Amino acid sequence: MRTSSNRRAGAAIVLFLASLAWPVLAGAQAATQAATPAASQAATDPGPQEREELAAKAAQLAKQTQNPVSSLISVPFQMNWDMGIGDRQATGALLNFQPVVPFGISQSTNVILRVIMPLASQPTNDGQRLNGVGDIVMTAFFSPSKSGRIIWGVGPVLLLPTATNNALGTEKFGVGPSVVVLTQPGHWTIGMLFNQIWSVSGALDRKDVNQTFLQPFLNYNLGKGLAVGAMVEASGNWEADHTWTVPLLFTVSKVAMLGKRPVNFQVAAGPMMIAPDAGANWRFRFAAVFMFPR
Repeated sequence: MRTSSNRRAGAAIVLFLASLAWPVLAGAQAATQAATPAASQAATDPGPQEREELAAKAAQLAKQTQNPVSSLISVPFQMNWDMGIGDRQATGALLNFQPVVPFGISQSTNVILRVIMPLASQPTNDGQRLNGVGDIVMTAFFSPSKSGRIIWGVGPVLLLPTATNNALGTEKFGVGPSVVVLTQPGHWTIGMLFNQIWSVSGALDRKDVNQTFLQPFLNYNLGKGLAVGAMVEASGNWEADHTWTVPLLFTVSKVAMLGKRPVNFQVAAGPMMIAPDAGANWRFRFAAVFMFPR
Protein backbone atom coordinates (compact mmCIF):
# COMPACT_ATOMS: atom_id res chain seq x y z
CA MET A 1 0.00 0.00 0.00
CA ARG A 2 2.83 2.45 0.90
CA THR A 3 4.67 1.66 -2.37
CA SER A 4 1.54 2.43 -4.37
CA SER A 5 1.03 5.64 -2.40
CA ASN A 6 4.65 6.68 -3.00
CA ARG A 7 4.28 6.04 -6.72
CA ARG A 8 1.13 8.18 -6.87
CA ALA A 9 2.90 10.95 -4.94
CA GLY A 10 5.90 10.74 -7.26
CA ALA A 11 3.68 10.94 -10.34
CA ALA A 12 1.87 13.98 -8.94
CA ILE A 13 5.17 15.72 -8.24
CA VAL A 14 6.45 15.01 -11.77
CA LEU A 15 3.27 16.53 -13.23
CA PHE A 16 3.64 19.54 -10.90
CA LEU A 17 7.23 20.14 -12.01
CA ALA A 18 6.30 19.71 -15.66
CA SER A 19 3.58 22.35 -15.34
CA LEU A 20 6.11 24.77 -13.82
CA ALA A 21 8.90 24.09 -16.29
CA TRP A 22 6.85 23.97 -19.52
CA PRO A 23 6.41 27.77 -20.02
CA VAL A 24 10.09 28.38 -19.30
CA LEU A 25 11.31 25.60 -21.60
CA ALA A 26 8.95 26.70 -24.35
CA GLY A 27 10.25 30.26 -24.10
CA ALA A 28 13.83 29.01 -24.14
CA GLN A 29 13.21 26.93 -27.27
CA ALA A 30 11.61 29.90 -29.04
CA ALA A 31 14.53 32.15 -28.09
CA THR A 32 17.02 29.56 -29.34
CA GLN A 33 15.23 29.21 -32.67
CA ALA A 34 15.12 32.99 -33.09
CA ALA A 35 18.81 33.29 -32.31
CA THR A 36 19.96 30.56 -34.74
CA PRO A 37 19.97 32.68 -37.96
CA ALA A 38 21.94 35.45 -36.25
CA ALA A 39 24.42 32.98 -34.80
CA SER A 40 25.07 31.43 -38.19
CA GLN A 41 25.90 34.82 -39.69
CA ALA A 42 28.63 35.78 -37.21
CA ALA A 43 31.45 33.42 -36.38
CA THR A 44 33.95 36.09 -35.43
CA ASP A 45 35.10 36.99 -31.94
CA PRO A 46 33.26 39.91 -30.28
CA GLY A 47 34.92 43.30 -30.54
CA PRO A 48 35.94 45.46 -27.58
CA GLN A 49 32.60 47.28 -27.45
CA GLU A 50 30.62 44.04 -27.57
CA ARG A 51 32.79 42.50 -24.85
CA GLU A 52 32.15 45.56 -22.70
CA GLU A 53 28.41 45.23 -23.25
CA LEU A 54 28.50 41.51 -22.38
CA ALA A 55 30.43 42.27 -19.18
CA ALA A 56 27.89 44.93 -18.19
CA LYS A 57 25.01 42.53 -18.89
CA ALA A 58 26.68 39.80 -16.80
CA ALA A 59 27.13 42.25 -13.90
CA GLN A 60 23.46 43.26 -14.12
CA LEU A 61 22.31 39.63 -14.16
CA ALA A 62 24.51 38.85 -11.16
CA LYS A 63 22.77 41.55 -9.11
CA GLN A 64 19.35 40.33 -10.28
CA THR A 65 20.06 36.79 -9.07
CA GLN A 66 20.96 38.23 -5.65
CA ASN A 67 17.52 39.87 -5.43
CA PRO A 68 14.81 37.33 -4.44
CA VAL A 69 12.05 39.58 -5.86
CA SER A 70 13.66 40.68 -9.14
CA SER A 71 11.66 40.48 -12.38
CA LEU A 72 13.85 37.66 -13.70
CA ILE A 73 12.65 34.16 -14.54
CA SER A 74 15.20 31.73 -13.17
CA VAL A 75 15.53 27.99 -12.62
CA PRO A 76 18.10 27.21 -9.91
CA PHE A 77 19.43 23.74 -9.15
CA GLN A 78 21.14 23.80 -5.75
CA MET A 79 23.11 20.78 -4.51
CA ASN A 80 24.05 20.62 -0.83
CA TRP A 81 26.31 18.19 1.01
CA ASP A 82 26.08 18.17 4.83
CA MET A 83 29.14 16.42 6.31
CA GLY A 84 29.72 14.87 9.71
CA ILE A 85 26.24 13.50 10.45
CA GLY A 86 25.80 11.07 13.35
CA ASP A 87 28.24 8.65 14.94
CA ARG A 88 29.39 7.49 11.50
CA GLN A 89 30.27 11.07 10.44
CA ALA A 90 28.29 10.41 7.25
CA THR A 91 27.29 12.85 4.52
CA GLY A 92 23.75 13.84 3.62
CA ALA A 93 22.84 15.13 0.16
CA LEU A 94 20.03 17.51 -0.74
CA LEU A 95 19.17 18.77 -4.22
CA ASN A 96 16.81 21.76 -4.23
CA PHE A 97 14.92 22.51 -7.44
CA GLN A 98 13.84 26.17 -7.06
CA PRO A 99 12.03 27.78 -10.02
CA VAL A 100 11.26 31.50 -9.67
CA VAL A 101 8.57 33.03 -11.90
CA PRO A 102 7.63 36.73 -11.59
CA PHE A 103 4.55 38.21 -13.23
CA GLY A 104 2.67 41.49 -12.98
CA ILE A 105 -0.81 41.71 -11.51
CA SER A 106 -1.05 45.48 -12.00
CA GLN A 107 1.08 48.37 -13.22
CA SER A 108 2.43 48.89 -9.71
CA THR A 109 2.66 45.35 -8.29
CA ASN A 110 4.47 42.15 -9.20
CA VAL A 111 3.97 38.67 -7.79
CA ILE A 112 7.07 36.51 -7.54
CA LEU A 113 6.29 32.80 -7.22
CA ARG A 114 9.13 30.83 -5.61
CA VAL A 115 9.01 27.05 -5.22
CA ILE A 116 11.51 24.86 -3.35
CA MET A 117 11.30 21.13 -4.04
CA PRO A 118 13.90 19.07 -2.14
CA LEU A 119 15.27 15.71 -3.31
CA ALA A 120 17.05 14.16 -0.33
CA SER A 121 19.45 11.30 0.39
CA GLN A 122 20.04 11.13 4.14
CA PRO A 123 22.19 8.61 6.08
CA THR A 124 20.89 6.47 8.93
CA ASN A 125 22.69 5.04 11.96
CA ASP A 126 22.56 1.49 10.56
CA GLY A 127 24.43 2.39 7.37
CA GLN A 128 21.35 2.67 5.16
CA ARG A 129 20.06 5.78 3.39
CA LEU A 130 16.66 7.47 3.16
CA ASN A 131 16.03 8.64 -0.40
CA GLY A 132 13.10 10.57 -1.79
CA VAL A 133 11.26 13.84 -2.20
CA GLY A 134 10.71 16.10 0.79
CA ASP A 135 7.94 18.60 1.51
CA ILE A 136 7.56 21.44 -1.01
CA VAL A 137 7.72 25.04 0.23
CA MET A 138 5.98 27.62 -1.98
CA THR A 139 6.12 31.40 -1.49
CA ALA A 140 4.28 34.20 -3.30
CA PHE A 141 5.93 37.59 -2.76
CA PHE A 142 3.97 40.76 -3.57
CA SER A 143 6.47 43.48 -4.47
CA PRO A 144 6.35 46.96 -6.06
CA SER A 145 7.18 46.81 -9.76
CA LYS A 146 9.29 49.97 -9.35
CA SER A 147 11.42 49.79 -6.23
CA GLY A 148 13.37 52.56 -4.59
CA ARG A 149 16.54 52.26 -2.56
CA ILE A 150 14.81 49.71 -0.33
CA ILE A 151 13.52 46.65 -2.19
CA TRP A 152 10.93 44.54 -0.42
CA GLY A 153 8.34 41.82 -0.83
CA VAL A 154 5.74 40.25 1.45
CA GLY A 155 3.38 37.35 1.00
CA PRO A 156 2.22 33.92 2.15
CA VAL A 157 4.38 30.82 2.41
CA LEU A 158 2.86 27.33 2.10
CA LEU A 159 4.18 23.98 3.28
CA LEU A 160 2.88 21.14 1.09
CA PRO A 161 3.15 17.55 2.47
CA THR A 162 4.63 15.95 -0.66
CA ALA A 163 7.34 13.78 0.97
CA THR A 164 7.59 10.25 -0.42
CA ASN A 165 9.01 8.98 2.89
CA ASN A 166 7.59 9.95 6.28
CA ALA A 167 11.09 10.50 7.66
CA LEU A 168 11.73 13.16 5.00
CA GLY A 169 8.60 15.22 5.66
CA THR A 170 6.14 16.43 8.25
CA GLU A 171 2.84 14.99 6.91
CA LYS A 172 1.44 18.44 7.68
CA PHE A 173 -0.01 21.28 5.62
CA GLY A 174 1.33 24.62 6.84
CA VAL A 175 0.97 28.34 6.18
CA GLY A 176 2.54 31.54 7.39
CA PRO A 177 4.05 34.91 6.42
CA SER A 178 7.23 35.58 4.45
CA VAL A 179 9.15 38.86 4.13
CA VAL A 180 12.25 39.90 2.21
CA VAL A 181 14.01 43.28 2.47
CA LEU A 182 17.22 44.31 0.70
CA THR A 183 19.18 47.18 -0.75
CA GLN A 184 21.72 47.25 -3.60
CA PRO A 185 23.93 50.34 -3.28
CA GLY A 186 26.79 50.37 -5.77
CA HIS A 187 28.50 46.99 -5.91
CA TRP A 188 26.74 45.70 -2.78
CA THR A 189 23.66 43.59 -2.10
CA ILE A 190 22.59 43.47 1.55
CA GLY A 191 19.35 41.92 2.74
CA MET A 192 17.32 39.57 4.89
CA LEU A 193 14.72 36.89 4.11
CA PHE A 194 12.33 35.60 6.79
CA ASN A 195 9.45 33.15 6.95
CA GLN A 196 7.43 31.45 9.68
CA ILE A 197 5.31 28.33 9.10
CA TRP A 198 2.64 26.85 11.37
CA SER A 199 0.82 23.62 10.56
CA VAL A 200 -2.95 23.86 10.17
CA SER A 201 -3.83 20.25 9.33
CA GLY A 202 -2.27 16.84 8.76
CA ALA A 203 -1.49 13.54 10.44
CA LEU A 204 -2.62 13.53 14.06
CA ASP A 205 0.24 11.31 15.20
CA ARG A 206 2.93 13.74 13.97
CA LYS A 207 4.26 16.81 15.77
CA ASP A 208 2.85 20.19 14.84
CA VAL A 209 4.99 22.37 12.58
CA ASN A 210 6.26 25.59 14.12
CA GLN A 211 9.40 26.56 12.23
CA THR A 212 11.28 29.78 11.47
CA PHE A 213 13.72 30.54 8.68
CA LEU A 214 16.10 33.54 8.76
CA GLN A 215 18.56 34.28 5.95
CA PRO A 216 20.68 37.43 6.18
CA PHE A 217 22.84 37.75 3.05
CA LEU A 218 25.66 39.97 1.81
CA ASN A 219 27.24 40.10 -1.66
CA TYR A 220 29.92 42.24 -3.26
CA ASN A 221 30.00 42.38 -7.06
CA LEU A 222 33.50 42.52 -8.53
CA GLY A 223 32.33 43.15 -12.09
CA LYS A 224 31.80 41.03 -15.22
CA GLY A 225 29.33 38.81 -13.34
CA LEU A 226 31.78 37.78 -10.60
CA ALA A 227 30.66 38.15 -6.97
CA VAL A 228 31.68 37.08 -3.48
CA GLY A 229 29.47 36.96 -0.42
CA ALA A 230 28.34 35.40 2.80
CA MET A 231 25.02 34.25 4.22
CA VAL A 232 23.50 32.62 7.27
CA GLU A 233 20.64 30.13 6.83
CA ALA A 234 19.14 29.79 10.30
CA SER A 235 16.36 27.19 10.65
CA GLY A 236 14.45 27.09 13.92
CA ASN A 237 12.20 24.15 14.84
CA TRP A 238 10.28 25.22 17.94
CA GLU A 239 8.84 21.73 18.48
CA ALA A 240 12.27 20.06 18.68
CA ASP A 241 14.51 19.61 21.71
CA HIS A 242 17.33 21.37 19.85
CA THR A 243 15.77 24.39 18.20
CA TRP A 244 18.34 25.91 15.85
CA THR A 245 20.45 24.74 12.92
CA VAL A 246 22.64 27.60 11.67
CA PRO A 247 25.18 27.20 8.84
CA LEU A 248 27.44 30.10 7.84
CA LEU A 249 28.26 29.98 4.12
CA PHE A 250 30.88 31.90 2.15
CA THR A 251 30.09 32.15 -1.55
CA VAL A 252 31.74 32.78 -4.90
CA SER A 253 29.58 33.11 -8.02
CA LYS A 254 30.10 33.87 -11.71
CA VAL A 255 27.68 34.52 -14.55
CA ALA A 256 28.71 32.65 -17.71
CA MET A 257 27.10 31.80 -21.03
CA LEU A 258 26.11 28.28 -22.02
CA GLY A 259 25.50 28.91 -25.71
CA LYS A 260 22.96 31.73 -25.64
CA ARG A 261 21.74 30.95 -22.11
CA PRO A 262 23.16 32.93 -19.15
CA VAL A 263 23.85 30.77 -16.11
CA ASN A 264 25.04 31.86 -12.67
CA PHE A 265 27.36 29.27 -11.14
CA GLN A 266 27.86 29.39 -7.38
CA VAL A 267 30.14 27.55 -4.97
CA ALA A 268 29.61 27.91 -1.21
CA ALA A 269 31.06 26.32 1.90
CA GLY A 270 31.07 26.93 5.62
CA PRO A 271 30.70 25.53 9.13
CA MET A 272 27.59 24.82 11.16
CA MET A 273 27.71 27.48 13.86
CA ILE A 274 24.81 25.81 15.70
CA ALA A 275 23.60 22.24 15.10
CA PRO A 276 22.02 19.31 16.97
CA ASP A 277 24.38 16.86 18.69
CA ALA A 278 24.12 14.34 15.84
CA GLY A 279 23.88 17.00 13.14
CA ALA A 280 26.32 17.97 10.42
CA ASN A 281 29.37 20.11 11.18
CA TRP A 282 30.07 21.43 7.68
CA ARG A 283 28.14 22.26 4.49
CA PHE A 284 29.32 22.43 0.89
CA ARG A 285 27.14 23.72 -1.96
CA PHE A 286 27.21 23.93 -5.72
CA ALA A 287 24.43 25.71 -7.59
CA ALA A 288 23.59 26.54 -11.19
CA VAL A 289 20.94 29.20 -11.86
CA PHE A 290 19.58 29.17 -15.41
CA MET A 291 18.29 32.66 -16.26
CA PHE A 292 15.69 33.75 -18.79
CA PRO A 293 15.91 37.56 -19.13
CA ARG A 294 12.88 39.27 -20.63
